Amino acid sequence: MAKKIKNKIGRPKKGKSQINRNIVLDHAWETIQNVGFSDFRLAMVAESLGIRTPSLYNHVKDSEDIFAEIRKRALQLLGDTLEKNIKKTNSTKDRISNFLKSYRGFAKEFPHMYSLVIVSTESDPELKILGDRILELCMLAFQFEILDKEVVHRIRIIRSLVHGFIDLEREGGFGRKESVEESFLKLTESLETGKLW
Repeated sequence: MAKKIKNKIGRPKKGKSQINRNIVLDHAWETIQNVGFSDFRLAMVAESLGIRTPSLYNHVKDSEDIFAEIRKRALQLLGDTLEKNIKKTNSTKDRISNFLKSYRGFAKEFPHMYSLVIVSTESDPELKILGDRILELCMLAFQFEILDKEVVHRIRIIRSLVHGFIDLEREGGFGRKESVEESFLKLTESLETGKLW
């Protein structure tokens, strides 16, 4: 009588779907969400899948390969979130507010992924498509028609203000008792009107 082969690490368990690149990336995304990039190890992904680390190389090249794919996913997700929320309304004021809330909301919900979406995508054609989509959604929210020199400056100012707020909030930089939500509302109103104070 043939010996029954037990499930071992490195073999998918009976009834479980076969591991593929997308499943590995899904587990990598969840792992990074939990531990961040600096503490991320391929062994963590392997463990979550119930396989040995060398088996991952059937699906991904290395950590850099995973990080590149995670960045694409982060840009895609941010673009999807912004599009869904700014297209809910025809009001320019509401579009700006929804854009800014969604952007800040992404940073709060995906703190480790946020750092991936603020880096320029200009040098990578594949990423540029995703970055340009976010840029176009920003232009739609703020009703910028043509990406000329003046609009580039305005978008840089918007990004600087919003990112500065997000960064200070994340690092615990707002220590006084006044409402942080009220401060963000005032920042939003400033960008809606084009007046800083």
